[in-house]
Amino acid sequence: MDLNLVRTFMAVYQCQSYTKASELLELTQPAVSAAIRRLETEIDKQLFIKKGRGIEATSKANALANKFQFALDTINDAVNEKNTLSVYCAEIILHALVGMEQIDFSESPRSQSMMFEHLREQKVDLVLDTVTLKDASFVIEEVYTEPAVVVCSKFHPRIQGKLTKEMYYRESHILYSGRWQGLNGFEQMAQEPIEERRTALTASSIASVALFASNSEGLGLISYSFAKRWEKQLDLAIFPCPVKLNKVIYKLIYHKRYINDPQHKKVRQQITDRLGNKKSFADWMDI
Repeated sequence: MDLNLVRTFMAVYQCQSYTKASELLELTQPAVSAAIRRLETEIDKQLFIKKGRGIEATSKANALANKFQFALDTINDAVNEKNTLSVYCAEIILHALVGMEQIDFSESPRSQSMMFEHLREQKVDLVLDTVTLKDASFVIEEVYTEPAVVVCSKFHPRIQGKLTKEMYYRESHILYSGRWQGLNGFEQMAQEPIEERRTALTASSIASVALFASNSEGLGLISYSFAKRWEKQLDLAIFPCPVKLNKVIYKLIYHKRYINDPQHKKVRQQITDRLGNKKSFADWMDI
């Protein structure tokens, strides 16, 4: 059915007048009358009858109006629906961004090559992660930094109040299994020679590192914001890492095709603003 017939019918039905409907639609009255006759021919039912100087809807018109309005509302919703961008986000910062409008967040895949392949294939629109890449096809913008901290149970039998480098290396450690270019996160961030750590457990996620640290004597290394997010719920103790580390650097990564896309720019700014409003760590860490 011609959608214009439906819109014309709804205008006549709501105005209860060919003249008013023609003014609303900016059509001539004969054109509106002809459209209604065409619709009546298609459904083989009369839709309006004369009443005095005006017209009145028939029972068939009343039934059609309800269904047509629902259909038009559905079409309008589909046309005007807010576009949603698909964003891969690192697990360690995702907690700070959930609930943002126009963004469908997913945890970043563990495979860096897969992540960038999905960007190329437009399966994902934007990535917020700590990964590094040299590729002329992509834009990489640093948007946020924070320190990595050591977490353990606040009831730890040997660590209370302070954590020295000697104490750190004496304890067993809960390691995150993710590796980038053959190195784990600790090895990538270290600014000084590091000693071998005794492994208590290798966890598949940052959340698991925090969970196991809270329920064992092992030490975990996670981002400060993630640690603070779960400090009370998991009874975590948080310490500056006694080994000198670079900060965790979060980057927005996207294909150059989106540099000037209005919606993409808006979402990038929303994410940047949300992260920019996070409390500074300088006072707590004395850095």
